[in-house]
Amino acid sequence: MLTMLEFEHVSKVYGNGTCALDDVSLKIEEGEFVFIVGPSGAGKSTLIKLLMKEEDPTEGKIIVAGQDLSSLRHRDVPYLRRKMGVVFQDFRLINELNVFDNVAFAMNVTNSSKRSIERRVPYVLSLMNLADKARAFPSELSGGEQQRVALARALVNNPMLIVADEPTGNIDPHMSWEIMGLLNEINMRKTTVLVVTHEKNLVNAMKKRVIYLEKGRVRSDRMEGQYSER
Repeated sequence: MLTMLEFEHVSKVYGNGTCALDDVSLKIEEGEFVFIVGPSGAGKSTLIKLLMKEEDPTEGKIIVAGQDLSSLRHRDVPYLRRKMGVVFQDFRLINELNVFDNVAFAMNVTNSSKRSIERRVPYVLSLMNLADKARAFPSELSGGEQQRVALARALVNNPMLIVADEPTGNIDPHMSWEIMGLLNEINMRKTTVLVVTHEKNLVNAMKKRVIYLEKGRVRSDRMEGQYSER
């Protein structure tokens, strides 16, 4: 089995002296569904930034799908990110583009052909139950629908890894369950899923692997775990 993601003794200290991550080691295998949880300031956001190579670690090594990020040239970072689909709390949709074009945008930046876009985008929209919203604009959608568009955009390039950063933070509880159900379906298609969240009820109900961070360190790592500090 391929190791999708590995942190080896990773620490991150910012210029002001703040230690965001302190000697973090973890390994996530291909096809896993993993929650990263913990209080504000635990290091969750820094972990995501390091994974996307928006930041570099102060110490340690990060490996994504066999690629050591420390040896990755700046010009190759976009290729790394094509292996990932990222979903943010604030959706990050382009208001001037309709749903189809928002999703297609992710394929345009990878220089996909028009024919590929015309085939792939409707397929992914149908997976997200958005086929009838293709020509709607973000302002015409509910929060849950906008998050499903963001998820469709993350999926459209068929990534090896989905990273969802607080994906239910701006939607109502009913839609939160729907988004988690969709992420679970994606995972069942063999895509690795990593979810950062504060939603204890969702984490506890899903019974997936749970990694608890606190003060920049891994405090617990449990299969079929719960949102627990111990």
